[in-house]
Amino acid sequence: MIESGLSRRRFLLGSLVGAAAIVSACSQQAVAPTSSSSAPAAAATSAPAAATSAPAAATSAPASQAAATVAPQATTAPATNGQPVTVILHWWLEDPQNTFWGPTIANFEKAHPDIKIEKQWFPRNDMHTKELALAATGQIGDIVRINVAPLVSELQLKGVVQPMDSHIKADSAWSENDQPQFWPGNIATYTIKGQQWGFPIVGHPGDIEYFYNIDVLTKNGAALPPADMTQLTFDYTKWKQSDFLDSLGKAQVVGSDGRVSSYGILPGLGGEGTVAVLRSFGGNYYSDDGTKCLINTDESIQGLQFLSDYWNKYKDAVPYDPNVDWTKFFPTGRTTYCVLTAVAGTVTNLVKDKFKWGLAPPPIGPIGKPATQVSSDGIGMSKITKHPEQAWEVMKMCLSKEFGIGRHLAGLGSPGSRYDVWTDPTFKKAEPLLASIIYDNLIDPKKAPPLMPWSHPANGRYFETDNAMTNILGDIWLGKKSPKEAAAAAQSAVQAILDKPPA
Repeated sequence: MIESGLSRRRFLLGSLVGAAAIVSACSQQAVAPTSSSSAPAAAATSAPAAATSAPAAATSAPASQAAATVAPQATTAPATNGQPVTVILHWWLEDPQNTFWGPTIANFEKAHPDIKIEKQWFPRNDMHTKELALAATGQIGDIVRINVAPLVSELQLKGVVQPMDSHIKADSAWSENDQPQFWPGNIATYTIKGQQWGFPIVGHPGDIEYFYNIDVLTKNGAALPPADMTQLTFDYTKWKQSDFLDSLGKAQVVGSDGRVSSYGILPGLGGEGTVAVLRSFGGNYYSDDGTKCLINTDESIQGLQFLSDYWNKYKDAVPYDPNVDWTKFFPTGRTTYCVLTAVAGTVTNLVKDKFKWGLAPPPIGPIGKPATQVSSDGIGMSKITKHPEQAWEVMKMCLSKEFGIGRHLAGLGSPGSRYDVWTDPTFKKAEPLLASIIYDNLIDPKKAPPLMPWSHPANGRYFETDNAMTNILGDIWLGKKSPKEAAAAAQSAVQAILDKPPA
């Protein structure tokens, strides 16, 4: 998912090496953020750096729609001594020209004259560390940006965010109309011990969407996934893992000199992609309660073997690189299949008319239904905010249907994690493949199985566990260890981290 030049998969795989520093962030000196309200020029100047270092959620919208803004909401927050209340909103560096955020904040403040928003910018790779440091010194803002959903546990354990249940319950309009629009599987990731500690800003079913080059498959005589790209329909009865492997067997292109000109597949890996494959066999990284490592179960090992075969049996996968850039492979025709997130619009913009391509949900494995892992980033309310009512109003702006569509169409991230975002006519026109093939088969509560949440360590040590898991499982893809050997090693290392005291 492209937002500032890097994918979330690259963030989860590549940036984890340096993520251990985040664990000790509370002992670091607080870092002064950049306020968009006081230094917009500085934010714009910093944009190039963000584009080369900050990972991001999915971008897939045409640049011509970048002016989309959020409709104002009714004013409910009271004034304080006749003066507007300033709500500090933490966010990562994006939209340096203020094309989306400028009108969005202006519209909100016009509708809410009692509230002024101060948006503080951070490079995304540094944001979590800096927020922990600010919280440790009592300088955290009113609204905390959650870099990736599993980090909510660490923020909850360290007292950075507060539960949202009282705000949800007290706001009858929200609880009746908006709360039900969020996918339960995504809300589950932000729920700890029966309380909800944050909300997803964006959402998608996981690193599980199979993009494929129709021209290559047709030329090689391979069966196409059962998608009708004209009618935007998909026949899941003809899309088992065996069907996919039959097609994959003819997906690689090798020249007369023996060189591979197009690999068969670039798989989805890491904490999003690998987990979805394991789940298709009944396995997982962690137990639902986040206390047990499940990588060494028979089901998980079967899933690891399925992935291992790409490199070590079929030998048709892009050579393993945790920092691989998918934009250098699928849009350039260097891989026939590519497993990604909600980036259909980005693929459209990059491929243009170079070749015909299609989109399919993940093939069905032994569990007999699509395996998902709802992925998102989010926001929470600071535990020490002095303005909870006003902060809640700003949060509602960021969680609204209009924001979820507008920010996506402005090219700043995945769509909002709401049913009414994915079924909205504007979104369906801009993202027909996501709104049909993906929504109908993976998200629609009337047709698809419930989306599976993003399980993560209960003790808040997400970066530690995922870093260990990624490094050890990498030996499988490189052919250095069998799935069974690597699973045993990962089980030992990761369970030791899960048994540590809370972060």
